[in-house]
Amino acid sequence: MLNNFLQWQDVIIHISNDIGFAFENEAMYKFSAYASELIELKKKINLTAITEPGEVAEKHIIDSLIPAKYIPENSSLLDLGTGGGFPGVPLKIFMPTLSVTLVDSVRKKVNFLKYVIGMLKLENITAHQLRVENLADHPDFTGRFDVVISRAFTALERFLQMAAPLVKSDGVIIAMKGREVDKEIMVLKNCQIEPDVYKINNCRLKLRVEKYRLPVSRDERSLVLARQI
Repeated sequence: MLNNFLQWQDVIIHISNDIGFAFENEAMYKFSAYASELIELKKKINLTAITEPGEVAEKHIIDSLIPAKYIPENSSLLDLGTGGGFPGVPLKIFMPTLSVTLVDSVRKKVNFLKYVIGMLKLENITAHQLRVENLADHPDFTGRFDVVISRAFTALERFLQMAAPLVKSDGVIIAMKGREVDKEIMVLKNCQIEPDVYKINNCRLKLRVEKYRLPVSRDERSLVLARQI
């Protein structure tokens, strides 16, 4: 646990209130325990470069929750290239009814995630060491998810190519991006077939971009939301 739990709690409550999030005590405890493990494991494996509690609260926990408004309760969610569990673990804590699947190719990171899942007693969430590029041929993944999401995992075009076969026909793909998202959209120009509509892997995807700023650092962030039409 973080050395000063009350200080951590105050930080995350203050930041979350700025953007309209409210947490029950159980969720706050789990966020704190999760963050503590992240900071401790930083000494052994490269889970995150961010270790200051205020930055962990804002740039990992709170930022991971921004897509929640676009994710219905009881959804099945696949987090590709999850790394230390972002955004999948914070979303699971915040929305317990989600069914969450975490995928990363690095064994140490997946082992950490399995440990965290057990420590926090999270249910209906699993972590898998798999190469994302191979999931389109995996029967347990193809067309199985209501939401496919990633945070700063890979280029937008590549992510959409990998995510399109995995999401249900009425589902949503969410790419969490930074301030350079417009440049990534421009790369898709050759795939554009209508205004805001792109043909990727034989799927017609309608894209919408939502931009926002983190509440303390004011860092620019973007969500790219893609739906099949």
